[in-house]
Amino acid sequence: MRPEEIRRIRKRIDTTLNNFRSIYGCYVNAAGEIVTTMEIPVLDMETEEREMYAAILKKVLSGKAERNQISLELPTDKVGNSDEHRLLMALKSTQLRDENMRELLYQRIIGSLDMDGDSYVIILAADTYDLSTKDVRNEEWSEESNEQFDYFICAICPVKTSKAALQYQPGQQEFRGISTGTLLAPPAIGFIFPVLDEGSADIYQVQYYTKSTSVNHGELITALFMIDNPPMAADVQKETFNFTLAEALGKDCSLDVVTSLQAKLSAKAEAIHEENPSEIAEVYIEDIEDILSDKGISDDKIKNFGDSVGKRFDGAGAFNIGNLIQKRSFEVRTPETRIITDPETALRIKTKKIDGVTYILVPAGESVSVNGVDITLKPSE
Repeated sequence: MRPEEIRRIRKRIDTTLNNFRSIYGCYVNAAGEIVTTMEIPVLDMETEEREMYAAILKKVLSGKAERNQISLELPTDKVGNSDEHRLLMALKSTQLRDENMRELLYQRIIGSLDMDGDSYVIILAADTYDLSTKDVRNEEWSEESNEQFDYFICAICPVKTSKAALQYQPGQQEFRGISTGTLLAPPAIGFIFPVLDEGSADIYQVQYYTKSTSVNHGELITALFMIDNPPMAADVQKETFNFTLAEALGKDCSLDVVTSLQAKLSAKAEAIHEENPSEIAEVYIEDIEDILSDKGISDDKIKNFGDSVGKRFDGAGAFNIGNLIQKRSFEVRTPETRIITDPETALRIKTKKIDGVTYILVPAGESVSVNGVDITLKPSE
C-alpha cells in the first residue's frame, strides 16, 4: 500500500475502537500450545484497554516502507485456488466472526512461526470501511461512498514477564515489592488483508509488518501467503549486497570505489525523495554497474557482480536504496577505530602510505574536539 493509503487505514484505528466490533486473540506458550483464546467485545472494554489495543493495531501499520512495511504480491495462480487464500478470504468475508476460520489461522501461524522459544499472542480485528470517491480534478475525497472495504488486521505480540518492582501502597503509605506479572509487548509481526490500492480492495496483495529489519520470519510468509521465495529482511539484503560486491570486485573493492558508489546512491535517494516524498527510492542493477564502470572496474568483474546479484536476489533487477546503504551516514571501521561521517564528506576521505603503513586520512575541518574537549590541531613536524 502507498503511504497515503496506510494513513487512511490508521485513521480508522482511533483510541475508541468504535470502528471495530470485537478483538479476537490466541495466547500461545513457549511450547507452541494454545493456553487460551479470547473474544472481547469492544463495548465491554474500559477506555484504557481500548487505547492499548488501538496502539497494537496501529503499530502493524507503522515503520518505513520496504524495511518494516513490506508489500507482498500473492502468486496469481494461488489466488482463489488454494486453501491459504480461501482462508484469508473467509476471514475477511465473515469479519472474523467464524470461530473455525480463526482456529485454522491460529494453527497455521503456530505451525510455521519460530519465536525463539518466546510465548506470544495473536490478535485479530476486522473493520468495514465505506470508501469515498476521489475527485481526480482536485485530489480530494468526497463524502459519498461508492464501495465498501472489508479488511482484517493480524498482530503477533511477544509475551514478556516483567521484573518485580516497588510500588506505592496508599493504605500502608509505603513502597512495597510487587510482581507486575505477564505483559504484552508491541507487535513483532503483523499483516493486513486485503490491501487498499487506489481506492479499492486488492485481494492479490498483503501488507506485511516486521518490527525487526534483520528477521522478517519468511517461514510464516510462505505458510500464510504461498510465497515460496519470501523477500529478505532489509538488513540481510544489505549484508548480502555488501558481501557480493566485495567478493566480485576482489582487490578492486577500494575505499574510492565504495565511497563513490555509496555517495551516488545516497544522492539518488535524496533526489527521488525531494521530487516525491512518498515514492520508494529504487536503483536498477544496471545503474550500479554503470557507477562501477565509471570507477574503472573491468567488464569481467562487473559481469561477475551482476550474475552473483541475480542468483542471490532471485533475479531482482531493482533495489530499495535504503536497504543497500545508510543514506545519511557513512562508516569506516578498522580493528582499532571507527569513523562515521556524511556521504558527501566520505568522498574526501583518502588513503596514504606513510613509512610503510597505510593510513586513512579524514579532513579535520575548523572545529575538532576529543571526548568533548575542543582542541587545536598542530601540524606535525
